[in-house]
Formats: sequence, C-alpha cells, structure tokens
Amino acid sequence: MGLLIFGCFGKGCGPRRGGGWYYPSTTANIPLPVLVNWHGSGFVVSFLGSNALFCSRIAQRASIIVVDVDYRKSPETPFPGAFNDVEDALLWVASQGQRFDPARIAVSGFSAGGNLALVAATKLRKKLASVLNVSAVIAMYPSTDLATSPGTRTIPKPINPAPPWLFSLFIDCYAPDKGLRKDPAISPLFADPADFPETVALITCEGDGLRPEAQELAEKLKRNSYGARKVFEYVCEGVGHGFDTNAAKGSVEYVAREKLYEVATNIVKDAFRI
Repeated sequence: MGLLIFGCFGKGCGPRRGGGWYYPSTTANIPLPVLVNWHGSGFVVSFLGSNALFCSRIAQRASIIVVDVDYRKSPETPFPGAFNDVEDALLWVASQGQRFDPARIAVSGFSAGGNLALVAATKLRKKLASVLNVSAVIAMYPSTDLATSPGTRTIPKPINPAPPWLFSLFIDCYAPDKGLRKDPAISPLFADPADFPETVALITCEGDGLRPEAQELAEKLKRNSYGARKVFEYVCEGVGHGFDTNAAKGSVEYVAREKLYEVATNIVKDAFRI
C-alpha cells in the first residue's frame, strides 16, 4: 500500500491534469482546513485529475487546501485495495498537523469516488477516531449500494444512461465476492447512521440511475439522525451521471456544474464555519 498523490505541491498550485494539491490564493501561516477528494472511475478507469476545476474552485472560494488523491483500480486490485488506499490517505492527512487543521477535515468524491468518500466518513472515520475526525462528507452522484443488481431501481427520465451490464461489470471487478457486498466498506448504504459525521451532503443528478440509492441513504440518515447531523440533499436538474467533467460553456451541463460547485462550496464553508 502507498499514498498516491500526483501533481504540483507548492503554494499557488492551480488546476492541473494529474491531481495534486490545491491552495487558496492567499494563506495565513497556520494550519488550514483540508478537503480530501476521490475521483470517479467505476473503480476501474483512471480519471485522476478529472476533478481539477472542482478542487481549484473549493480551494479558492472556501480558502482551504484540497488534496486530490488517487487509488488503485480493479480488476488488477479489487477490494480492499482502494479501501486500503483511502485509509492510507487519511492517515497521512492525520500526520500533517503542521499543514492541516486536525479539527477541520472533510472528504468528497464523485461516483465511485463518492462511494469511497462515504466509506472514509463512516467505517474509516470510526476506525481512525483516535487520530483524526472527518467532520463532513460531500458525495456527488455516488454509488452507495453494490449489493443490489444494477437496474433494479429506476428513474422516470434517464439521461444518457449507461447500460446495467456495465455497472455489473464494474461491481464484479471491484467486489467479486458477492457475499461481501453489503459490508459498509463496500456499500455505505448499509453503514450505521451513527457512524456518519456531523455534515453529510448527497448530491445527485436528475437523470442518473444511481440517484435512487443515494436518495435512499439520505432518507435513512434523516430518519435516524435525531438532530445529530445536518443531511443535505441537492439534485442537479436536467443532467445525467458525470455531467460536470466536460460541460461546454452555456450548456445545461455548464449551468448545472456551476450551481453544483457553488452548493458544494457553501456546504464546506458551513461545515468548517468559515
């Protein structure tokens, strides 16, 4: 296992293909809050750096550090490979007290990365409670339930849907042992609501087939939080899964992306009391 972070590492680092660190324009000489992000991949495809604009926006507008982190992919490295890499990343963050404010750590992710962010904020948050506290998670169009056959849940108006067989292929590559798929380390829908942090944001897309399982998780948390946490739900209207990565200016996807990044920034600022 090893921490996989690529890209630029100095202050002033801007958006760059390959991931890395993202700093605000000006920083005080004190540890800053940090957001750790995991990209989408279907647990199979390497898209490190695809969230560069998101990471840069959050760093600039929330005045925090954002670290975009890689993880090993399937089928070469199935579960628990990515899970172990997420744990390594959190342990590394915990060791950087001179850089990061240990009281203000949040995680985020897109699609499969959203799954990993939710796992980081539940099972790993609980496991690593003695060394760090993840206070917030923002999961964008995440997969939350790998135990249920793709296509079982439906939506009224799918937009550019991927075929169920493709999702099944990704799941088979990542979690080939079907007996493990309800483990919260694989399917955060089955995590104990008490294990989630103070702030949970589940952001979905109107035309995305993964939307129902994220909504199911949100409803579960709302029923069982008893005021112990803030549960945010936001639906990106008129768009499908992964819409924000190649949004042409002026398009429906562009408008939805700008709103999404604004919403995410405000959630981060609220969680960190900025």
